[in-house]
Amino acid sequence: MKREKIACHCRRVTYGEIVDAVAAGAKTFEEVSARTTCSTGCGKCRDFITHMVEDIQRYPEDYGLPKQEKS
Repeated sequence: MKREKIACHCRRVTYGEIVDAVAAGAKTFEEVSARTTCSTGCGKCRDFITHMVEDIQRYPEDYGLPKQEKS
């Protein structure tokens, strides 16, 4: 994954910024959007970023984050 790749073109939010938001504790699309302003323009990226947030949580090591322990 290229961290500098743009995920939200209207707000110029990168993949890396989304990963960082999840790493900082955002668990939902709404929380990521509040931290990054993604999808507050046209909204076309909402579905993509929603799936990305879910994927980061499911497979954090694929995004350079430590694997989460199951509680």
